[in-house]
Amino acid sequence: MGKVVKIAEIFGKIKAAIGGYMLNEAENRVVVDVTADSRKVTTGSLFVAVKGVTKDGHMFIEDAIKAGANAIIISNPELEVKEKLPILVVEDSREALVLALKEFYGPQPDEVIGVTGTNGKTTVTHMLHRIMNDAGVKTGVIGTLGFMFEEGKLEKLPITTPDAETIWKLFSSMRERGIQAVAMEVSSHGLHQKRVWGIDFSKAIFTNLSQDHLDYHGDMKAYLAAKCVLFSQLRGDSVAIVNVDDPACDEVIKANRGKLLTYGIESARCDVKATVKRLSIDGSKFEVNSPWGRFDLQINVPGKFNVYNALASFASALVDELLPEKVISSLTAFKGVRGRFEKVELGQPFTVVVDYAHTPEALRNLITAARKLTRGRVIVVFGAGGDRDKLKRPIMGEVATKYADYVVITSDNPRTEDPEKIIDMIIEGVCRENWIRIVDRRKAIFHAIENAKAGDIVLIAGKGHEDYQIIGDKIIHFDDVEVARDAIKAFWGVNDEG
Repeated sequence: MGKVVKIAEIFGKIKAAIGGYMLNEAENRVVVDVTADSRKVTTGSLFVAVKGVTKDGHMFIEDAIKAGANAIIISNPELEVKEKLPILVVEDSREALVLALKEFYGPQPDEVIGVTGTNGKTTVTHMLHRIMNDAGVKTGVIGTLGFMFEEGKLEKLPITTPDAETIWKLFSSMRERGIQAVAMEVSSHGLHQKRVWGIDFSKAIFTNLSQDHLDYHGDMKAYLAAKCVLFSQLRGDSVAIVNVDDPACDEVIKANRGKLLTYGIESARCDVKATVKRLSIDGSKFEVNSPWGRFDLQINVPGKFNVYNALASFASALVDELLPEKVISSLTAFKGVRGRFEKVELGQPFTVVVDYAHTPEALRNLITAARKLTRGRVIVVFGAGGDRDKLKRPIMGEVATKYADYVVITSDNPRTEDPEKIIDMIIEGVCRENWIRIVDRRKAIFHAIENAKAGDIVLIAGKGHEDYQIIGDKIIHFDDVEVARDAIKAFWGVNDEG
């Protein structure tokens, strides 16, 4: 028999934490799992009715009861449930769900580091994973690329910050495997929907903020407010590690309830400050001045944005009092992550890079970084996702045509939108006649690589690690790296052996 927990114990913890009142006695009933999805209910489940973005879980209570639910939590006090089950009525069933999951699955790992921001979350969490495991702290990862218990063994997740049920199941699995810490990407959606409410974050890192997800949040003020929630729920001895070069830092610092450690390159008010000595296609060298001393660092992932990522990771490690020399060694050995400035090298006389940049600021950073790394032309292939923030599309068109030498505007994940119309919106923002429109993404990548010359750099942006394309209601296999390799072989007569 699997795990069972008394309903009275779960309800008692919830009532003590957030209040609420019980209808019908729990008696000696137990539950065998906790879920907010009526389709997952089995005999003995605790069903928590949560009002979601598109559907209200209270509509599926009868379905849950028919499937065998043993107890229910609701947030609608006027709702009548005919069956005589233990029912807990609370003001916020999302919070109650988390408390129930914590009681059922047990405590989180000893240290949870939350990383939020528009860009850089994935790289920072994977840098932290490398640093901490090298230092003997067994560490897991949860984020855009999936979850990882052991080095190199990533398993996919459907979204960056999964639902609360998935998070607490992963925490439980990590504890069983002896994992002491987890580096976790925390998205604005996850914060707004309270997926990470109730997690005791030991550290929270803010990378940056630029336009994204306005289809969900409405405006930048609401988007930033969602990010700030992570810092407002820190305990007093937790540490907020904040990029003070970003204009949004003041709001983040204002929301912070923990200790504060700042980092940056440009600002004079940094606690941990980097002075860049060299930027190249192979990486960067920089000096770090901090309360722990002065250090020279070298990373083998290119771009100024990766200096920021390394700086945030280094600051986090110093807070944990890890040996600086070992941390520096780990960062130097870090080879990057899938789809983040990932070079495709088959011996061709130019550079090809696949990157996840899918916001105006990320695209600008990518192109300006590439400009500093090559004497040739910067060629960009990009599109914009369908059913997502439409306001950023013309801005991305402007950024690409302003900073790149040649731009191939194509399809990304059009989803239910017409890809031609998405491209029309991108083209509204173009500021120079240095672009071409090729809706088929494979043909677009082939065109860019066919027209590249020695010394150029071809940037294939927007999808990064994704190995699929969503067109309508279909998901087809599509990997930018694979397509780039095919194009290089087709036009340049090179192969895997170079």
